[in-house]
Amino acid sequence: MDMVRGSLMHAARLGAGAAAVIAVLGLSGCAFNPLSTFTTPTIDQIERETVTPTVSDDALVTPGTLTVALDTSDAPQAMQDADGNLTGYAVDAARALACRMGLKVAFVDASSADSALSDKKADIFIGDIKSAGGDISSLGTCLYDAAAVFGKSSDGESLSVSTETLNTATLGVQTSSASQEALAKQSITANQKTFSNINECFEALESGEVDYVICDSTAGGYLARLMSQISYVGTLEAPSTLGVAGLSSNDELCRAVSDALDGITVDGTLEAVHCVWYGQMPYDLTAKTVSGANVQASDSTSNETESSDDDASDNNSDGPSSSQEGTITDDDINKLNS
Repeated sequence: MDMVRGSLMHAARLGAGAAAVIAVLGLSGCAFNPLSTFTTPTIDQIERETVTPTVSDDALVTPGTLTVALDTSDAPQAMQDADGNLTGYAVDAARALACRMGLKVAFVDASSADSALSDKKADIFIGDIKSAGGDISSLGTCLYDAAAVFGKSSDGESLSVSTETLNTATLGVQTSSASQEALAKQSITANQKTFSNINECFEALESGEVDYVICDSTAGGYLARLMSQISYVGTLEAPSTLGVAGLSSNDELCRAVSDALDGITVDGTLEAVHCVWYGQMPYDLTAKTVSGANVQASDSTSNETESSDDDASDNNSDGPSSSQEGTITDDDINKLNS
């Protein structure tokens, strides 16, 4: 498979992953000369390199292609843009995986790892794999998610709040959401203003109608990246994970995917993709939690194939789970190309 060297340079303007991408390209030691003349190379001048596929065709559903199953209704991890094209964080993460493995990429829609992999519709599944078992193996984690706090800062300063602060504030939350459950678990009894979706919560935060928004971190990060004064404050609970799963019986593919996932994590590619979709919200959500919150490690952060009783009860609640909470409107999807 041919790859354009430096194809991830567009992510350099987006923060944390940029340094790693620049280092990989050997540019970290370059000095900037303000009098230099910059030109863009022609297509013929672009250096290409051939990447040998890391798996044989026999280990793939379609020769030369990594077929990835994901839930295409799980915005903003996977969704369709205004032109009907599949887009989202999980989609870009899958492309990075396939590129690392020297393969093309194709996508199929699936609600679970078992439905996609057991019937050999796909090579891997990216999504919630806590309930996976039997012949389904976890190959690693590519995203962390949790009920989180977002706030507004007029001068761009870093926000920091405590549970005590939240208890005296007005909080914007989605009606019948997992975020309300997270607040209750932390014994936060603040005044809540409820809205039908996360978009309305953020509009209320921007206008000053509420002091903070409590919502799913991925939905919040996706919206906050478009608002200069809105930023991530911290989590209220231990994060759950978006995992990568494969068939245990396909040892060759599982090892290749696991190695590729480690590779794009270590070299900063995955974090650069994270910056594109979730802005300045950190990849590692355990790095910044709300002061005073009782955040305990959950089974989902260490082993995606197991879940605690609390997780099971959350997923069976009438309200949406933390991985499903929030509505991303068509207007927000259309802003992807802005």
